[in-house]
Amino acid sequence: MTSSTDVIIPLSRLRSGNARGDLRVLLIGPYDPKGGEYTFLAPPLGVWRLAGVLQQEATTTHVFDPNCCDESPEASLTALMRQARWDVVGISTTGMTLQYDLALAHLVKRLQPGTLLIAGGMEATFEPEAMLNRAPFDVVVLREGEAPLLEIVRRLKAQSAIDGIPGTVRRAADGTVQRTSGSALGRDALKHSIFQIPYRDMPYPAYWARLEHSYRIGALPMKADREARLAEIRSVRLITLNYCPMGCTFCSSTNFLNAAQDSTAKIARLNAHECVSMIQAIVQAQPGVRTIIFQDDIFVFRSDERILPLCEAIVTAKGRGDLPDTLQFISTNRIDAMTPIRLAAMRQAGFRVLGFGVESFSLGILREFNKSQIHPFIESVLASALALGITPFLDMILTSPRCQLEDVAENVRQAFRWIEAGCEVGMYPYVIPFSGAAMARDPELRPATTFALRDVEGTSVSWNQATKILPIDPVVRETVVQTEATFDAWLTELSAVVPHLPSRLRSLLWILSAIPELERRRCDVPSQQAVAQALVRRLPAGRDSSALVWSMVGQRRAG
Repeated sequence: MTSSTDVIIPLSRLRSGNARGDLRVLLIGPYDPKGGEYTFLAPPLGVWRLAGVLQQEATTTHVFDPNCCDESPEASLTALMRQARWDVVGISTTGMTLQYDLALAHLVKRLQPGTLLIAGGMEATFEPEAMLNRAPFDVVVLREGEAPLLEIVRRLKAQSAIDGIPGTVRRAADGTVQRTSGSALGRDALKHSIFQIPYRDMPYPAYWARLEHSYRIGALPMKADREARLAEIRSVRLITLNYCPMGCTFCSSTNFLNAAQDSTAKIARLNAHECVSMIQAIVQAQPGVRTIIFQDDIFVFRSDERILPLCEAIVTAKGRGDLPDTLQFISTNRIDAMTPIRLAAMRQAGFRVLGFGVESFSLGILREFNKSQIHPFIESVLASALALGITPFLDMILTSPRCQLEDVAENVRQAFRWIEAGCEVGMYPYVIPFSGAAMARDPELRPATTFALRDVEGTSVSWNQATKILPIDPVVRETVVQTEATFDAWLTELSAVVPHLPSRLRSLLWILSAIPELERRRCDVPSQQAVAQALVRRLPAGRDSSALVWSMVGQRRAG
């Protein structure tokens, strides 16, 4: 496996120093010790984008990826810090990985107290003061990090003060927190950043090897199954959009740039020609790639002038041999932006999976999520996509803070129906209160919000972090709490015999866990036997997993 400490800069250069006297910058991605539970199991794309921009400006930059180390992340980072002096260390943070990200921040300062330590990422933008309170950060970067980091490096090289840089937060000598707002990247600057991503240096093969081992690809009996999983695993991610403007109440990404510049940011994204250029660059940099995943929150808008020319350009590029004919694509899209013409064009271009943030089949829950406009389109678009041979992947949230029992039952019924029809589903049981989301800031939902004590390893730092927004209705709340308890117990049992249970299978386990609770409350739901059969069909072949599923169902019925 390629270690994350072997990319961007050869370690021999780090040990011998830099003859030009350049600053050394170390960028650290979010640390997910659960191996993809909280983040994508892939190189941290935003961090690598920053590295590419800094490298182009003649700044020696290295990426440390805590999720792709031969040793423990702490041991690997310690070794890296002892092999070279770092002038600037930037750590990307997310709400789900925060306690682990902060532990790395404390480790950096213990090892090199003189380094300038910077916090960035989603959590840093929404909670900059908390970052300064919980870890020894010198600067917090708001929004996209390119402009602030370039200015910080420029001033350090000039031995100038770094106060008042747009898009940063610092603690002044008197203890007050000083915030200097800055504007989001415009289209040209965004394009420049994306085109500087050093895909050739990113350790995708190491990630692919880990995933192939987890999936036990060689053990799959059917060649078609092996090829499908390899196409899914050997993927490279590309972002072509700066942010999602939809304003879903449970989501924080809509507010990310707006919060940083204290106003509404303009949409910026690559055009069709630029997308194809980036796809070609990725294929050249990572020739083993089989699938390009467009990681935009929304790839196709309702008023979209890009998708049809893009699909046509991809088909043309494949016909000329500029792209492999077998190259496939995955994207996340507004379901109300899908028309028969667009779906057909995407299928011809090689889009094999289309992600849809359906969230719920209940109109009431969709209204609560500020997504009721998509409800009339769900049925027809899913049917049309399946008819074309496209697999829809549906992101779902089983409950909402103000939902009723029938809303939950409707989600269970429809999710199982569409899974059986050929869709795949990723399911969460409740809303997660991400910093910056409207629901996380709603005082009426505070009593329904649960908190967990978070400790930063190796320090005395701790805080209560919001982790769930449960349904307000006591019956619905009890239903989802019991469902989660059953799911957790069954997942533990299954994990002992099934090496990897992806979200598409976990969704069936959620449905299987919810049915007894809903049946007990006289809701109309699929039979547990039918769902168990569907799960067994999709599990890796073997008597152990099949027998275990039926044993779990039998025990539940007996109980």
